[in-house]
Amino acid sequence: MLTLHYAPDNASLIVRLVLEEAGIAYRTVLVDRRSREQDGAAYRALNPAGVIPTLDTPESPIGETGAILLWLADRHPGHGLFPAPDDPARGRALQWLFFLSNTAHADLRQVFYPDRYAPPEGRAGHFVLVTGRLRRHFALVDAAAGGAPFAAPSVLGHYAGALVRWAQHYTGGGAPWFALAEFPALQALATTLESR
Repeated sequence: MLTLHYAPDNASLIVRLVLEEAGIAYRTVLVDRRSREQDGAAYRALNPAGVIPTLDTPESPIGETGAILLWLADRHPGHGLFPAPDDPARGRALQWLFFLSNTAHADLRQVFYPDRYAPPEGRAGHFVLVTGRLRRHFALVDAAAGGAPFAAPSVLGHYAGALVRWAQHYTGGGAPWFALAEFPALQALATTLESR
């Protein structure tokens, strides 16, 4: 059985949504972020980077949200989670998966953890720069989100939905910078996901 090492409202949320949507059997193990359990030797043996989530599979543990999602979709075909390797839509879907994981999610982490990216005196300026980039990222995703690769129940739809949630709820201590109503396709996607 798969084991998802998770923390509430962390990137593991995306993995958990996909596992639930596909009906894949799994169990969970809470990683205590308050005590920094992810930095301990036991967790680092599973995930040397010490980031959450980690999916423990029969073959090996897998870290990195995008890698976990791709592994799940490829190991559990037939759920419509992601285009199969021989599907002509695969390349475009991979592009969006990597954009969500490596660009949009990575920039959003800078809003969550500004102390890791800028000194105190530079945080206000950094916030303005990173939220400007994020609004451009969300505009690109919004333009694509009405298409098949993002339709629920897909890996891309769940990923984009989680990013939208975090953009609305986590302001990094600054003023709200994200308005879902400005992104109608993402708003429709979020509404569909919430109803599911």
